Amino acid sequence: MADARGPADPLRPGRGSGARARRENGSVRDVAIGYLDGQVTELLTQDPEVRSGSPEAVHDMRSATRRLRSALEIYAGIFDPHATADLGHELKWLAKVLGRPRDAEVVRERLRARIAELPKESGTERVAGPIEQRIGAAYDVAYARARKALKSKRYHRLLEDLGDFRDHPPATDRARRTAISAAAGLVNHQARIVDRAHRAMVRSSPGHARDVALHRLRKATKRLLHGAESVAGIYPKHALTLARTARRLQRILGNHQDSVMTRAFLDSLAADPDLPADTQLACRRISDIEEDIARTAAKTYARTRRKSPALRLRR
Repeated sequence: MADARGPADPLRPGRGSGARARRENGSVRDVAIGYLDGQVTELLTQDPEVRSGSPEAVHDMRSATRRLRSALEIYAGIFDPHATADLGHELKWLAKVLGRPRDAEVVRERLRARIAELPKESGTERVAGPIEQRIGAAYDVAYARARKALKSKRYHRLLEDLGDFRDHPPATDRARRTAISAAAGLVNHQARIVDRAHRAMVRSSPGHARDVALHRLRKATKRLLHGAESVAGIYPKHALTLARTARRLQRILGNHQDSVMTRAFLDSLAADPDLPADTQLACRRISDIEEDIARTAAKTYARTRRKSPALRLRR
């Protein structure tokens, strides 16, 4: 069991749980557990950095948590469904806890960039103060809650469960198949999920519904990226091609979602009747700029998707 200073020992890489063989004659279970093990190691590495107050570590730990969830989803069919569902639920909780301070940091960085772009006659230094104060307070609260969560019994139990899953995988008979014959099919199943999310986005109505659809598409695309990463040792050339395409699309979609988050913060801030008039005006101006950025990102995604190779892992 872990204490308040760091993560639990059961997750430390040990014999039989490190980077497993990813050769073509290895099993699909080896590929899944090898990828999971790498993300568990990354989570452990970032844990003390998050506790010490590093914003970048929050991002890296959240990314490791997301990759763990992606692996459990993509390789769900080769493990006991109850075990993967329970672990996925707890990883979703951790990702949400880490996501709040990370999202606040992203919004703060975007706001600083937008404020710097405002005309000097807008009184940028004057309007920046209230905005910085609000987003800074939101970040501090979210970070404090994240650090508290890392001291909780729930988090410590999650670490132990991750270690147990890694060292004693609840694998099914399907997990014995060779990676070269089975892994591509599992990754391509996620690719078809991305295709469905893309079609749903195209059918969605402009506005909030479109923003939600683009966000779902982004998450599906990121999961596909993680799937491609997991099989890089089996299909090095084709996995790299798929990962590059998925990463390119995901970054465009990520810019759109970051703009949506920034506008939501600005709208809530501008609704405060006690906010100075010039700061309210600045919020509206920045929100308009961010709306243009989001609109451009959506168009860029559509154009890039049309020009991109098929989102499939060739064998």
